[in-house]
Parts: sequence; structure tokens; C-alpha cells
Amino acid sequence: MKANIFLTVISILLAILTGYLAYSVAEGRENDVICGFVSTVCFAATLVPVIGIQFDSIKLGVNIRTFSILSFFIFLVSHLCFAWFGVKMPYYIITNGILLLVYLAILYKMIGITNI
Repeated sequence: MKANIFLTVISILLAILTGYLAYSVAEGRENDVICGFVSTVCFAATLVPVIGIQFDSIKLGVNIRTFSILSFFIFLVSHLCFAWFGVKMPYYIITNGILLLVYLAILYKMIGITNI
């Protein structure tokens, strides 16, 4: 596994722009800044493995990228729904926290796989 710094920066900037999208949808509602920040963190966690990291095994790389893209779209739908309908902090934190922790746990296990 090798990180490409330039592509990692691009993926983080893309996550910031997507987080700003969630912020602008939620603008004027309660906790819109928190929605934008948490969206950026979740999008960065999913976009860095897709764009910024090269894996030693091609098969493992395809599996991780596919899983990360699917997780990105799940986060996108979740964050935009919360932004559109209004962020209720307990539901927002619990739902997206569980999604992020499950994603990171599965990603951790996938990176540890040596034989595919």
C-alpha cells in the first residue's frame, strides 16, 4: 500500500467541496456548520482510499475501491437527507457515527487481507 500525496490532497479537497455542498443545503438550519464538518470528515474517509492510495494487490485494490465508493454514496445520501430535512443532532451523530465506524472497521479488515 502506497499513498500518492498529490492524489490524496485532491481527494481531500474533493471531500471539502462535497462537505460544503451538504453545508449549503443545510444553510440556515440548526447545526448546519456541524453538518458540513462531519460530512467533510466522512467523505474524506471514503475518498482517500479510492483516489489517493495504491494497493499492492490489484484484486484487493478493486475490492477496497468498490466498497469505498459504495460507502461514499451511502454517506452522500445520508448527509444530504439530514441537511435537507434538518439536522437533529442525536440522530445525526448516532446514524453517521455508526456508518463511519462500520466502514472503518471493514476497511481495516480488508487492508489486513494478504491472500485473495
